[in-house]
Amino acid sequence: MLRPIVQLAYQNSKRFYSVPAYSVARTVNKGLPVYSDYKNGGTRLLTVIRKVQGDSTALMKDISTDFPEAVVRINPRTQHVIIKGHHVNEVKEWLIHKGF
Repeated sequence: MLRPIVQLAYQNSKRFYSVPAYSVARTVNKGLPVYSDYKNGGTRLLTVIRKVQGDSTALMKDISTDFPEAVVRINPRTQHVIIKGHHVNEVKEWLIHKGF
């Protein structure tokens, strides 16, 4: 008797919560794949999000809406999301808050 009620509640909850079109897989050591990258002799700082599965442009749009000052782009070959500046800790906290 309880099983159909639980299934019905689960189906109704799917309607109200949208599932993002992307996912960020964890690393082997269960960490988030968010890294800092230094270019031009250490004068240009970048934040790189790797292991993006699915629609990386949706992730880029979500980051742009939640961090309006960030300049975000996607590497077309590797599908890594690259953010200008050092935002590793903020992005990791944001991803944890999103459920990754």
